[in-house]
Amino acid sequence: MLLTLFILAIVLTAATGIYCLLVTQNMIRVLISMELINKGGALLLAVAGLVNGQTALAESFIIALIFVEVVVTAIGAVLCIAMHARTGSLDISNLSLGKEADHVE
Repeated sequence: MLLTLFILAIVLTAATGIYCLLVTQNMIRVLISMELINKGGALLLAVAGLVNGQTALAESFIIALIFVEVVVTAIGAVLCIAMHARTGSLDISNLSLGKEADHVE
């Protein structure tokens, strides 16, 4: 029963993160949805360690995942600040992939 609840929590957390990532246009919400997906991955590692009886190994992987997650979030936050300073908003549709036509020096 506990394993079923863990799997349900993994699926709901990851599915919520993926849904938010697909429908949002705001950079902050993108960061939050990436956090939700990472938390689903951490729960998956915890369940895998519980099932295999190697909880210490799973915990070490979860700690490594948290370190990577913090770095990704910090870089994302810096990108959000730079985007807001450059465009005045956090809307993803304001990003350009090609030449910058409206760049003012």
